[in-house]
Amino acid sequence: MTSEATGLTTRAEAQDTFAALLTTPFVSARVAPARFAAVLQHRAQLTEWTGRLAYRLVIAGSVARLHRDPAGPQRTAAPAIGAPPSRRALTLMALTAAACEDADMTTTVQALSDEVRAISAGPGARVMPYNPDRRTERQAFLRGVNQLAGLGILLRRTTDEALLRQWEEDGTGVGAGFEVDRDALLQFTDPHTVALALRQPEVDEDDEDDEDDEDSSDGRQGTLGMRTATRSQRMLRTLVEDTALLYADLHPEDAEYARGQRSWLAGHASDMTGGTVEIREEGMLLRLPPDRPASVAATVPFPAATATPWFALKMLEAVVTGRSPDNDGRILLTPDEVETAAERVYTGNFGALTNDLKKSPLVMLAAVEPTLTEAGLIRVSNAGWTVLPVAGRCRDPKAVWEPTLEDMTHDDA
Repeated sequence: MTSEATGLTTRAEAQDTFAALLTTPFVSARVAPARFAAVLQHRAQLTEWTGRLAYRLVIAGSVARLHRDPAGPQRTAAPAIGAPPSRRALTLMALTAAACEDADMTTTVQALSDEVRAISAGPGARVMPYNPDRRTERQAFLRGVNQLAGLGILLRRTTDEALLRQWEEDGTGVGAGFEVDRDALLQFTDPHTVALALRQPEVDEDDEDDEDDEDSSDGRQGTLGMRTATRSQRMLRTLVEDTALLYADLHPEDAEYARGQRSWLAGHASDMTGGTVEIREEGMLLRLPPDRPASVAATVPFPAATATPWFALKMLEAVVTGRSPDNDGRILLTPDEVETAAERVYTGNFGALTNDLKKSPLVMLAAVEPTLTEAGLIRVSNAGWTVLPVAGRCRDPKAVWEPTLEDMTHDDA
């Protein structure tokens, strides 16, 4: 059976909806009506799959949210996002959500700003007081408002951008008008999830027994949300969320378990996502279907045809050429070895570097390092670089276009 809306079979559409929930776990019908309709259509299947991971799918009114309940000391398996909002913007977003609790159905930027100032200056507050008289504070506040609007918690009701710019520039006027979606706000500020995230993990003595029962976790999300996830669920979370389960990252007992249950883990990961799992000596790699919308959104867009990603590839090739991985498939480099490789890349490609990257080899290195880190190809510590086995997918790039200084003038803009 094929869906007319997506062109996918019913099973494939359910898998795509599941992958989309992992990418964007907060779905409002007023912001993404098609995605919300897909969640409702496949609700039973999605509930089973999220239960396998000890997650909770909650649908309330016009909002659906995937709650990633903590898995013991490992708070979540969800990969960190690249370029996250600043700590101050996140703080002000949380305070704005709290202000929405007491707001009327409709409100304004100025009214929310006044309430956030009062909350942050309250006797029980343990945050730096919000000062809307400073332009940088107003800008951080608006970034938080935009985050809430993107989730559908705040729904824009005015279209005059001049009013918003006036409020941002000099703090006068109402800014913009919003409607508060109570269903979305309730899911965003869910106290159960917050309590689980902040409490000390409790080890259930029955967990170890459950770990050997491969199917014991399916559909039991009602109780699993209140206790540490089993070993099988933790392994499955990592494989599905990170798309790579590397044995070297695990406790030796977990690694032994993952090797023994690799067929079971691969089968469940493929069943939920529609992807294929490569079973290798160093671990397992999940490849998502390339022809589905959610797979595209969940895949790191690397490399891009701009200067920094290109030289990140050059840098990756430079540090691994001539080196053999260890027994876990990793290549370890000291800081000196990394800097020496950066000097070689800098000197050998100087004519193609942008003005910013030409400043020095260390400047170039500082620019490309986050690209490789966020793509999950390397890890950086005081001891240097650890090049992970998954970096093999980006080895020996064959370029049909290689950047030149003239081509990359836009990168400096």
